[in-house]
Formats: sequence, C-alpha cells, structure tokens
Amino acid sequence: MKKENFDFMVKYYGNARIKKLIAVQAKNYPYCFGTGKTLVERGWTFPIKEVEISRIDELQNDYLDLFFPTRTQDDSDFYILWDIEYFNRENPCYIFNRENQKKIFEWMEPTLDLVEDTLKSYGIKYIIDITMSGIHIWSKISTDSEAYEEFAKEGFMMPSLKQKYAKVVPNDVKRIKAVPISLGNAYSTAGKLLEYITHSIMKENKKANPFKIPVTISDTPQYGEHYPYSGISSDLTQYAHPIYMRGIRAFCSLHQKTLLNGFEDMGPAIDIVKLNGMSYKNALDIMWDVNKAISFYEKNFAKKSIKVPESNAGWLKALKSYIKSNLRKTHKQWEKASASKPSNLDFSNPNIKDIFDQTKANPALLIPGNLQTVAEHFGDTGNLTAAKKVFSIIAKDYYLNNSFGWYDPIHYTGINWKKYDAETATDFWGRIYWSLKTSKLGRGKDWQKRYRSF
Repeated sequence: MKKENFDFMVKYYGNARIKKLIAVQAKNYPYCFGTGKTLVERGWTFPIKEVEISRIDELQNDYLDLFFPTRTQDDSDFYILWDIEYFNRENPCYIFNRENQKKIFEWMEPTLDLVEDTLKSYGIKYIIDITMSGIHIWSKISTDSEAYEEFAKEGFMMPSLKQKYAKVVPNDVKRIKAVPISLGNAYSTAGKLLEYITHSIMKENKKANPFKIPVTISDTPQYGEHYPYSGISSDLTQYAHPIYMRGIRAFCSLHQKTLLNGFEDMGPAIDIVKLNGMSYKNALDIMWDVNKAISFYEKNFAKKSIKVPESNAGWLKALKSYIKSNLRKTHKQWEKASASKPSNLDFSNPNIKDIFDQTKANPALLIPGNLQTVAEHFGDTGNLTAAKKVFSIIAKDYYLNNSFGWYDPIHYTGINWKKYDAETATDFWGRIYWSLKTSKLGRGKDWQKRYRSF
C-alpha cells in the first residue's frame, strides 16, 4: 500500500471524534465486520473480518471499512435501508476516476433529488450517507409501533426461509438467536415498499432527469438508446436474502473500493453524511481529503451523534399507499401462482439457452440482468405460471445443486445456500422482474438489439 494512503487511514481512524461517532453506533449491534487492503496484503483470499462488537477496535486498528448488520441488538428498532448507486456493466471501472465521479453525480443528482421528494411526500424521515458511487438511505420504525405491526401482516415468506429463521446456530454470530416471524415478514414488506417507490421513481425520472440516465433495479442494464449498459441502480438485492446475512456500511467509515480494485493512485475515500442544503459536489470534495473529512465531522457532530430518525407515521402512510396499488395486486398474483406447471418450458431462445448452459450457469444465474432477461422472456405472453416455474427451477435444479460450485468453503467465496435461501432468492427476482414487465416498466421492444449476457 502506498504510504500516503496508509497515513490517510491512520490519521482518520486515529481521530477521537471519529472514534466516538463510530462507538455510539456500535452500541446498537451484537457484532460488526470489515474489509480493506490490509487484509489483502496479509494474504486473505476473502478479505472480510467479522468480530463481536466489543472487538470493533481491531477493525479500526486494521484500517478496515466498517459494516454493521441490518438486524439490531435487541430488535427494538427495525431499519429500512436503501442503496442507490451508479453502475456500469460495460466498464465497471469507470467510477474509479475523480472526474468521472463528478460526472456521475451530476447525472444522478436530479434522480436523487426525486428520491428525496418522494420520501418526503409520505412524511418519511431519513438520513443519507454519501458513498463514492451513490447513497445509502437509512430510516427506521420501532417494533412496538402500528407501522411495524402492519409491516408484519403484509410480509410473505417461503417455507424454506421460515425454517432457516427458526434455526439457532450457536457458533455463528449471525444466527445465535432465531428471527421472529414478525421480523422476517417486516423485512419482506420493506423490500416490497422500496420496490413500489422505485417504480414511482422510474416513471418520474424519465421526465425529471435531463440526462436521460435510466433507473433500474439492482444493476440491470436496460439496453436502451441512452446509457444502454449503465444507469442508476435501486439496489434491492439485500431483500432477496435472509436478514441475518445482510449488513450496511457504518456512518463515518473509510471507503476502500478504490484500493481493493487496484486504483492506489486514487486513494481511499470517506463516506459523508449529507446535511440539509449540502450539495453532492461538496461531499465529493470532502470525501477524498482526510483533513476536510475530520473537520466536517468535528464541526457538524461535535456535540451530537449521528442518529437514524424514527418514521413510524411516514412508513405507515407509504404502506397504505402500496396496499391500494396495482403493484400490490401483481405481487399477490405472483405469490398465489403455482410453480408446479407448466412442464413444456421453451429454452431454445439463444439468450436463454446461454444463461442456462451448465458451463456458464455459475455465475450467469446470479447476475440480476440475466434474471431480468429470463423474466422478460418467459413473461412475454403474460404467462405467469411459466415465469413462476422457471424461477423455481433455478432454485431447485441449479442453486441447490452443489455440482455448480456456488460456494468455496476453503476460501469462503461464492454464496453458501445453507445460510442463504435459494427459493427465497429466486422467488424475489422472479417477482421483481415479472412485476416490472407487468407494470410496463421493463425493457423496451428493441432491447435485444443491444443485449449482452454479462
């Protein structure tokens, strides 16, 4: 690691105010984890270090990016987390350039303003953490509120996930206590609500964003006339997986995607909490300068911690709007549809055949863009049962087939379906992309002209 990058990280995590702001957050969680260049330099093939919360100093002393789990210590708060960021499937490294980053945030800003306006229209209170490629939106409801009760009623869970939530694994810090049915259901509902809000953003963005950059769900290229292989991702991926397997970057954390991807000259960044009236340009100027970042947090959080606002009434209002929507009807149709029929699925289309090719299935069937292609193809004639069936096949015949090598237990890489839930994941992706098509928000008619199976 370059000396100036190491010195940057030492100075930042050595600051007393930064340490305090992180320590206050840590009280909400039973464990934490981190990743960073120092682990790579020690030869870690999977550079993720997980420790009990009492050992969080180890992660800071290793100069790691810090993450907390989605589930809190005592389940008194239920966090609703939303990751929105730029993606580029043709050139994933495009973001690793300071000038490109400025362009990207200029393209995204009208959409990000639209996101805030939409949340405010429901009265939802939130806090935004600005990352090097987008934003994390944090909000919460209390688990003794009417909102949480209604969230729990609206949720949907596959039987396989219920079984995993009921299981306690004493030697796994993620699963030392069972996940209550109400929490699992509320988590499911949060994903549906963010999907509902995303649909609204997608519609309005076509009018509100002069740059015509599309909003998609989870890094799925739209192959349109503008930005065919890139866009703004409403990343709902976390809701495809069990709550105990998901986490989010801590406020005030270092951000080392640059270093981990080999861009040493760009240096590390620091996530910046967005203040009222703050521009994204201001945040970008701060995040690359350790002195400015420390000064920012010392000045604006000298006598207060960073608190995620409780928004029971706002999220309840959003839920009631969703319950009256056509999207909710579409979701109910998906949930009630049988996955046992039909048996005569046609996989002859070259694009589909390529994705299901056994030599390519891993990772082809893990890539959201390919899963949208599957949903678009089998949903072309409005055939819900065909779409439901094919996503069930992905779970049972592919994800749960160990011969495809989804997980490497020696290097801890890939996806371990014993901890994650295959049927929940494919049901989620099928619902997401079939609903997009049904809502006429899927890819345009000529998308196959520019299509690539990434």
